[in-house]
Amino acid sequence: MCDYDRIFSIVTGKRHLYSAGNKIQSAIGRIVVVADAAHALGATRKGKKCGEVADFTSFSFHAVKNFTTSEGGGLTWKPIQGIDDEEIYKRLNLLSLHGQSKDALEKTKLGEWEYDVVGTYYKCNMTDVLAALGIAQLKRYPDMLDRRKEIIMTYDNTFKELPVQVLKHYGRDFSSSGHLYCVRILGKNRKECNVIMNQMAERGIATNVHYKPLPMLTAYKNIGFNIEEFPNAFDIFSNEITLPLYSKLTDEDVKYIVENLKACIGS
Repeated sequence: MCDYDRIFSIVTGKRHLYSAGNKIQSAIGRIVVVADAAHALGATRKGKKCGEVADFTSFSFHAVKNFTTSEGGGLTWKPIQGIDDEEIYKRLNLLSLHGQSKDALEKTKLGEWEYDVVGTYYKCNMTDVLAALGIAQLKRYPDMLDRRKEIIMTYDNTFKELPVQVLKHYGRDFSSSGHLYCVRILGKNRKECNVIMNQMAERGIATNVHYKPLPMLTAYKNIGFNIEEFPNAFDIFSNEITLPLYSKLTDEDVKYIVENLKACIGS
């Protein structure tokens, strides 16, 4: 999780410049803090869980996330004084169901077939089947987070002896969701790291890069972005390799990954 204390101090300090555009914005009385939490379900900072700090927080439950319903996501929000949670919930339902005032279940009730479309909104509702998968997975998610932490700690302890830099996942007042294990191979460039990735693949270990900077992608080049203007992003990308990290990895799997990374870096 990012430093929300700083973000809230900024938006609160500029409250006098704020002009609300609707009832909810008026009730909040400042710029709304919306978090794209993507895969951060389970992360904490200063005793608060991701999803209860920003005004609104969106999560992705895509197939590659720690917590998955194969597709879809979730949205949480903090209580807003003067605004009923039910009002926000109903508004979200409208936005996600083509603006229909009733869902399919409500329309099956006696005499309730008629409905209205109150706006030309979106089709992004989660199916009941996928939601059921999510509800079932919630029960096992704490154990999955614990297993991810075990794997990360094993990686961290082993890589202290290697010329690599790793992301710190856990500290005194924060804990990540352990979604990715990213290493930077010190003294190597992107071409050399790609060779290491190929060697790992030959040994049956899939690795990845997270992420290629946007200015290096064609769509962004075409609208004028130049990677030379983003040296920090390029520097992090230039020697980054992402190692396997998922709760079903066995201790033997982790040992195999570590041993082969050592060999590939030294080769």
